[in-house]
Amino acid sequence: MTPVALRTDKLRPEGWKAPAGDLLNAVLLIDKPEGKTSHETVMEVKRLTGADKIGHSGTLDRFASGLLIHCTGPSTKLARFLLEDDKTYTGTMRLGKSTDTHDREGAVIEEKPVCAVTREEIMDAAGRFKGKILQVPPRFSALKINGKRASDRARDGESVELAGRMVTIYEFGIYDIDLDAARFRFQVRCSKGTYIRSIARDMGRILGTGAYLEALRRTGSGLFSIDQAVTISTLNDYLGGAPVNKSFIVRPIEALKNYGMIVVTESSRRRILNGACFDIEGAVKIIDKGEKLFIIADEDQNLIAIAEMDIKKWQIKYLNVFK
Repeated sequence: MTPVALRTDKLRPEGWKAPAGDLLNAVLLIDKPEGKTSHETVMEVKRLTGADKIGHSGTLDRFASGLLIHCTGPSTKLARFLLEDDKTYTGTMRLGKSTDTHDREGAVIEEKPVCAVTREEIMDAAGRFKGKILQVPPRFSALKINGKRASDRARDGESVELAGRMVTIYEFGIYDIDLDAARFRFQVRCSKGTYIRSIARDMGRILGTGAYLEALRRTGSGLFSIDQAVTISTLNDYLGGAPVNKSFIVRPIEALKNYGMIVVTESSRRRILNGACFDIEGAVKIIDKGEKLFIIADEDQNLIAIAEMDIKKWQIKYLNVFK
């Protein structure tokens, strides 16, 4: 892999050696801390790496922590595809209180007794969320209503009405129920667009106690796990030459390895970079995973394009071309 080229000597101590991995065109797995917004975390990674462009695939609330996938340079084009992936979270829900944001940072708007709630009722309530459900997003969210964020409208005192939308909860496990403290821990694996704060709100309504999200940590997103991610501090140490025993730098082609793949010849590569289609004879290898989306790579495993393909009819629609 190509060594990283930083843009400021201030980050290079005496004897600094460029770390392995191209941070200026890569997918970086970062462990976002509590207390920072996703935007603040992205800006810190951008400052440290010197990337011209940087994006992420899936916002985490300020009070939450965990896996925030960053895409730098040309790899920013991958963010919208990674955003489609399922997510996994762990956290804590607190019973007996409701807040306007459905999390610990909001103002308490209602309190109810929880003494009559049982473990069985909590488990039964959780079971009602499994599978496809219609979920109403929080009014304090980044969703836009006529071009303005719902959260901004709510803070301006407007009455915010958001339509429900279908999401999928693949797993919802409850553990460490503490009835005396009126809280329990959970793990959720869900589809994109799922609001865990809304699950907490709705759990509180079902149980009749009210509830809010007390803690949240994203532990997985698509192919990637929090175990692979590094903190901002560790990233800074890495850029200073310290070894890091984690695979937090992911080549663009590896980030999409759950897609089908077509490896092409040099002449086909040139055609693709000019936006032209290529014949099946220009494909050196085809790995069909039964889906329409394919990554197209050259024989050196460099990502050239992402395309929708009909393999049988050999119809190609380029979604992104990486020049």
